[in-house]
Amino acid sequence: MVSTKYRRILKGILLLGLVLLVGIGCTTRNEAFVEVDNAVNEGRYLDAAQSMSGEDRSDFYKDRDKVLYFLDVGMLYHYGGEFDQSIQYLNEAELLIEEYFTKSVTQAAGSLLLNDTVMDYAGEDYEDLYLNVFKALNFLKMGDLDGGFVEVRRVNTKLNLLEDKYASLAASYSASDDSAVDLEAGSSRFYNSALARYLSLLLYRAEGDWDGARIDYNKFLQAYELQPEIYDFAPPIEETAIEPAESPRLSVLAFSGRSPVKKANTLYVVTGPNQVTIVTNEEDDEGVLIPTNYSSFYWPGIESGFRFKFQLPYMDLQGTQVSRVRLLVDGQPSGELGMIENMERIAEETFQVKYPIIFMKTVTRTIVKGLVAQQAKKQAESQGLAAGLLGAIVADVAVEASEQADLRTSRYFPSYAFAGEFELPAGEHRIEIEYLAGETLLFRDDLGTRTIAAGGLNLATSYVNR
Repeated sequence: MVSTKYRRILKGILLLGLVLLVGIGCTTRNEAFVEVDNAVNEGRYLDAAQSMSGEDRSDFYKDRDKVLYFLDVGMLYHYGGEFDQSIQYLNEAELLIEEYFTKSVTQAAGSLLLNDTVMDYAGEDYEDLYLNVFKALNFLKMGDLDGGFVEVRRVNTKLNLLEDKYASLAASYSASDDSAVDLEAGSSRFYNSALARYLSLLLYRAEGDWDGARIDYNKFLQAYELQPEIYDFAPPIEETAIEPAESPRLSVLAFSGRSPVKKANTLYVVTGPNQVTIVTNEEDDEGVLIPTNYSSFYWPGIESGFRFKFQLPYMDLQGTQVSRVRLLVDGQPSGELGMIENMERIAEETFQVKYPIIFMKTVTRTIVKGLVAQQAKKQAESQGLAAGLLGAIVADVAVEASEQADLRTSRYFPSYAFAGEFELPAGEHRIEIEYLAGETLLFRDDLGTRTIAAGGLNLATSYVNR
């Protein structure tokens, strides 16, 4: 028998099921992005940003997706060279991420039974980290070194607090009356960003603070040495970067690809006496679902014989076509950049910190709604055959639909970052960045003529959506 405190859910489940039955076949919001994505693929970043931020904004984003709106438009303004506009949008995204996460902690005890899809999107942690990286680049492009320093330091601060903030959220959910078991956050293997350390190194070097540059270079190397699961490639910056040079240096950062998208895995809850088993299925070549994984744990008070379906999100990495990035100076090859950060791997890694919370919260919600739906079906059956059949269909559709995974994520962060240091004669030089797949040229980004002077930053950045 379901506790009376869950009966308030019954009416909502039935109404949701009727709405879903009527609404089957509606088009998806993603269709609105086709034209925008075409503009992005063609490098028309400002056109894309303006399309999404105009009167038709509601075609792309719902009210609870404001963070996505500010992230996407802010990144497009960055790529389009409107750095001040980019800062404004990314600032709004950062403020809302903090506000929504704080709200989720304070409301956790009362929101355990709410699906994340109906709540304000509070951002993924990699989005929260990398928005500061791109805000820093915006400030540097505008000649504001102090502003760049502030943003880089915020990356390190957020990494230091990553595990603690989800431990706090898990504790809040565990305190809910609806929680049958304790929730726990995952652990993070990522606590030091080589990309952020490199930017900090450049800032110290530009100010002539060689001690500061050396400290950051040592921390840069530690990112590779102490996080081999994330940085399984050699550091692209050598120690000469923190030593005075005879000729001016050009520092180059290049970004490629798209950040991960979220997809859904379908799982099943199977109950036994005081026990819940989670079953994962995969389709064989003939489309038959084959159980591939089981995990069981204690769940006090649950009865045997129930089976409910639910979904969980996972990060689907998009990768990049780019395997090599080459610098051209005055039309001549001048060397290659090396990978400095696998950004999509960090997106996946940071997602794992909160995944145990998503998992247990979803299982709890599925069980509670499933049990209530069983009560709804029994009540409908008592009213006759037709009502019983309709009630059963509505209840089952409502529970399954209300347990769809939250697949929201931003669209325009890159997946890989490359870096390189090059000594050039002082003066004006035409700078181009070539992106290659093996020996095949994918794209050449002409950055125009730059004045390379002794001292100062001399930073060039580039991006390709491939």
